Amino acid sequence: MKKIYSLLAAALVTGFCAAPASAGQTYISGNVGSSWMNDTKDGALKFGMNNGITALGAIGMRENCYRFEGELGYQKNAVDNVYSSYGTSNYRGNIEVWSVLANGYYDIYTGGGVQPYLTAGVGAARVQFEDFAFPSTPVGHGWAEHDSVFAYQFGAGLAIPITSGVKLDARYRYFSTAEFSLNNGYQSRLASNSVLIGLKFGL
Repeated sequence: MKKIYSLLAAALVTGFCAAPASAGQTYISGNVGSSWMNDTKDGALKFGMNNGITALGAIGMRENCYRFEGELGYQKNAVDNVYSSYGTSNYRGNIEVWSVLANGYYDIYTGGGVQPYLTAGVGAARVQFEDFAFPSTPVGHGWAEHDSVFAYQFGAGLAIPITSGVKLDARYRYFSTAEFSLNNGYQSRLASNSVLIGLKFGL
């Protein structure tokens, strides 16, 4: 019975990976979309964030049902409010994140047309806090700092053929950093959810 289950599992995996001859295909891609950053903590303070933008650019290679790529990412979100034991106050500032990730993809072969996929990746991110202050503070006189930290992402999407070498790419992405130290000694981390759309070009 165990052998039967093993054979069935192998058949399923082989079926998913039985894509047409496309091994070694190189591609470039670009995506842009909206991001929702989780509230960011600084000790007893918590910053509520507005929706922002995420932009991604990557170059990769496909081997059957697997893809491997290097990705450069950018994300920017503005602060909306600051929450503390004294209540909620208006606040300003921006958080910018530059990231470099190594990503892996698993393309689920469906026989043609729309192709779903799963993705995950790890790398590094540079987190920048810019001009954090109450609105009455002159622009440029708020506090700012930056740090570099481990980062990762995972998500899922759909690739939709437009021509033989171009695909429309729509995806959901969760991005997060490890904890990093602020100048005041507190620890913080960032996490966000993004919905992105873009194009993938075969080379």
